[in-house]
Amino acid sequence: MNTADDQPWSPFPVQDWSTLPPDPLGGVAINPTWPAPQPAQRSWWLPLVVYGLVAALIAGAAFLASAVGVAARVTPAAGYLPSDGGVSYEQTDTTRELKTVVGLSVTESARLAGVAGLLSTDSTFATKMLDEAYADRDRIQILRTTTTAINDPAATAQTTRFYRVNTGVELMGVSTPSEGYVYSPALVLLPADVRAGSQWSGAGSAGDTLDYRSELRAEAGSSGCLSVTGEVRYLSKEGQLGRVVTLSQTWCRRQGIVAESQSFADVRTTTSRIDPPEPSIQSTTNAPIVWSAPQRWTTRSMTTISINPTFGEGPMVGSPSAVTPVRTESELMIQATVGRGDLVATTPKTPTEWTSIWRTHPGGTVLSLSAFGNVIIATTSNRQMVAYSDIGVRLWQLSLDDLAPTSPLRISDREAVLVDLSGEIRTFDLSTGTVLWQLNVGLDVNVSPAVGAGLVVIMDRGGTTAAFEEGTGEDRWDLQMQGAAATVIGDTVVVIQDQTAHALLTTTGRHRWARPIFGTLTDMASFAGQVVVATKSQSVIVSGEGVITQRLGPVLTLTPTQDHLLVWGPTEARVIVKDGAIISRWDLPALTLSQQDRPAVALSQGVLLFSNDWTFQAREDAS
Repeated sequence: MNTADDQPWSPFPVQDWSTLPPDPLGGVAINPTWPAPQPAQRSWWLPLVVYGLVAALIAGAAFLASAVGVAARVTPAAGYLPSDGGVSYEQTDTTRELKTVVGLSVTESARLAGVAGLLSTDSTFATKMLDEAYADRDRIQILRTTTTAINDPAATAQTTRFYRVNTGVELMGVSTPSEGYVYSPALVLLPADVRAGSQWSGAGSAGDTLDYRSELRAEAGSSGCLSVTGEVRYLSKEGQLGRVVTLSQTWCRRQGIVAESQSFADVRTTTSRIDPPEPSIQSTTNAPIVWSAPQRWTTRSMTTISINPTFGEGPMVGSPSAVTPVRTESELMIQATVGRGDLVATTPKTPTEWTSIWRTHPGGTVLSLSAFGNVIIATTSNRQMVAYSDIGVRLWQLSLDDLAPTSPLRISDREAVLVDLSGEIRTFDLSTGTVLWQLNVGLDVNVSPAVGAGLVVIMDRGGTTAAFEEGTGEDRWDLQMQGAAATVIGDTVVVIQDQTAHALLTTTGRHRWARPIFGTLTDMASFAGQVVVATKSQSVIVSGEGVITQRLGPVLTLTPTQDHLLVWGPTEARVIVKDGAIISRWDLPALTLSQQDRPAVALSQGVLLFSNDWTFQAREDAS
């Protein structure tokens, strides 16, 4: 029996919809001479009330997310900290004897809190810091910086630093591609009450084999910045002197370290900020995914690990978010993490394990995630759209007028379109973030647009469905219809409204046909020139002429590829070919209270089905 949420509307009570006969006209093409369906009249104020409530909830969540780290903003030292999601680009000159090597990198800042913040790295590195048993680790405020080399194939790992910033700025640990240190007590870089003329010292352990002693002082720098100089001595546990590092750092308000010099023995490194370089041109195209023989696939259980170059291998820690992962053309899997989320890239390591290879931080909470070739794009609660390459380099970022809970959609090999909650439409270049055209529809939008036939189709909460020229933003047509989802097939836009599929001509918006759709909408896709409408009770495939060609039962998620459609149900997955034949099916893990969907990603050799932790299922050809 259907649940109340899945029952279609009826003017009379129906106890069990499954006992009713199927739609007698479901397999009949629509007669184009029939009059156009008339949309129901709606109270104008209902969308505004709903929008107000949802906007209040989203704003409240964003405020709570941004409140992390407030306790760290009360001392003079806290004034030198960068914001969450801050980004800087640097040039590093490394001189050894008479040879200097120049490298470029990008550094992102994350403001985190508590044990969850400490776990936002490789598990073995995190364990070392947790083992120091900071008394306030549940309330600890953290600045984490992650530095990624730009176009340097020799840099196989990122450099990650953790600072305790409850009062001063204290370096807890650092992991580089070649070495790692964990300081206990943390190495003080700025005392809480730091000012020009301050001097301070410290001593403690720098890891399993080394101790440290530091002598630092602060002097006034230019433009209100602070110059910190001194040295850090590393000694063996037996007290033998090892490396002596001469240190010079320039800290500027709300920017962190803007210049740094370190020297020891005959090696000197100097790092300074530079203007953001022009984004490197990335591949933004996707080759069609073509599966040769899905009927031969087998299922394997997979897990994710992390490998630190200094501290070794361990399980992934932290938690992935509910945002569906995405795949790059280079076959990396990108997942977002919860809270002030990171993006984590993983790749196969063993037949049953994937491993993380880089981690980035766009700032705020990740609301949507998409990949276009090797360009990864996230929208965030900071009202930003942020793009990365497949080696973890931040390419560009774009400020938005409002939150963007839906992902951008491709309109060509190099261009995509994004619509935010305020109804602002932007088309942009995927490689550079350059906005090509922009306009506002005047009403709020929380539904993903549809793209095709040279159109961008927008459905706003005021009850309007409108089409715009994808190249210029010029109005094509609009009509009173509050769509919940849409897709384009050929010369037809199919829009779902009130459990009805409406087919509209792309040229004029005129109705071609309408079909009732039973159940709560879960997904919608085009496949083989037809429309697939997934609901929790009675999913269907509908031809371009309005004929129901196949009934699929309850479906949660659709994964279309060039020649196959993978249908994910509550208990079973099925692979369907273009003629509608089911060529493969297999049982799925039971749904739980914490996971009621089927987040899946297609790969060239199969498909991955994700859970709400770092485990997942791979369904692929075992050979």
